[in-house]
Amino acid sequence: MRQFVYISTAAHDVSNDDVAKILESSQRNNPDRGITGFLIFNGRNFLQLVEGSEEALLSLMNQLARDSRHSGIVRLEDIPIGTRTCEDWAMTRLRLIDPVNERRADLDAVLPVSLAPSVRRTILNFAALN
Repeated sequence: MRQFVYISTAAHDVSNDDVAKILESSQRNNPDRGITGFLIFNGRNFLQLVEGSEEALLSLMNQLARDSRHSGIVRLEDIPIGTRTCEDWAMTRLRLIDPVNERRADLDAVLPVSLAPSVRRTILNFAALN
């Protein structure tokens, strides 16, 4: 089993409704694929953590590469995992609040405690972006 974390740039016309549709589709499709994880959207960029079999994740990444709602996908983390950190999340949205200086603490409070330190650091650094 593997865990990927990637970022991408949202298309200029992506709305909160679009993000809601992404989540609905993920929550509907991910259980059959054996994928769990979460999505963060800061208004300009996406950060997503997904975990599952390497085959399922590579298939998902190929699908995401064709999605016009974002571009410039960069995989930041690709690590083998023995157990899931987001076992109960087919896909959940973690929201970033304003002001920016409070985001890291608020996000850190809801992240799974079993995240690898490097993954946690990557996600918390994303939260500082504005």
